[in-house]
Amino acid sequence: MPVIEHLNPMIVIAAITGLLSFYYFFALVLRLKKLRLIKAVSRLFSFLFFGLVSAAIAIIILGTEGYRGLTKEEKVARVEINPTGSQTYQARLIFSNGDEQVFSLNGDEVLIDAYVLKWKPWVNILGLHSAYRLDRVSGRYRSISDEKQKPRSVFAINNKGGKGIAEWREDYSVLTVLLDVEHGSASFASAEQRKEYHLMVTTDGLLLRPAQENL
Repeated sequence: MPVIEHLNPMIVIAAITGLLSFYYFFALVLRLKKLRLIKAVSRLFSFLFFGLVSAAIAIIILGTEGYRGLTKEEKVARVEINPTGSQTYQARLIFSNGDEQVFSLNGDEVLIDAYVLKWKPWVNILGLHSAYRLDRVSGRYRSISDEKQKPRSVFAINNKGGKGIAEWREDYSVLTVLLDVEHGSASFASAEQRKEYHLMVTTDGLLLRPAQENL
C-alpha cells in the first residue's frame, strides 16, 4: 500500500512509545489510587522510559522533517531555450502536468514571474508548501539601453482567470492566519545558448536552475 510504504518508521516508533507512555501513566495513577506502591514504582519507571524515548524521537523527527519543510523545492516546469537569431529565441515550457507552451521572445535572458503566497515557517515545517500561480514569461535584455530601445516581448502563462494577487488570495482567505507574506516573485536566466532549466518553487519564491544541477 502506497501510504504504508512512504510512512516514516520513526513516526511509527514515536507513536508506539507515546501510547506506551500514556498506558503506563494511567497504570501508575491506578496503582497509586489503590496504594500499591511497589507496582506504582515499576509503572513510574516504565512511564519515564517510554516517555523519554518518545520525546527524543519526536525531536529528531521535528528536526529532520522541519529542515525538509523549510528547504523544500517543487519542480513546476522544464524550460527549454532555443536561440533563433541575434537576441531572439524560443522558450518552451513543459509543465509538470504534461501541458506545454512555446513563446517567441526578444532579449538576452528569459524572465518568468509568478504570484506567491508564503506561509509562516512553522507551517512549512508541518508540510504546507508555498502556493503559487505563474503569471507571465518575458524576454529580458542585459543592457539597460537595449531594454529601453529594442522590441520587448511578454506573454501570459496559462492565464485563465486573470486574477491579481489580491483576488487570488481570497481563495485562501480561511488560511489567512497561516500566511506570512504575499508577493510577486521572478527568476531570470541566460537565453543566449541552447539550454534547459528547471523552474522550481521554493519556500521563498521562483528559481530557474540549470537542468544538470538537478541530476
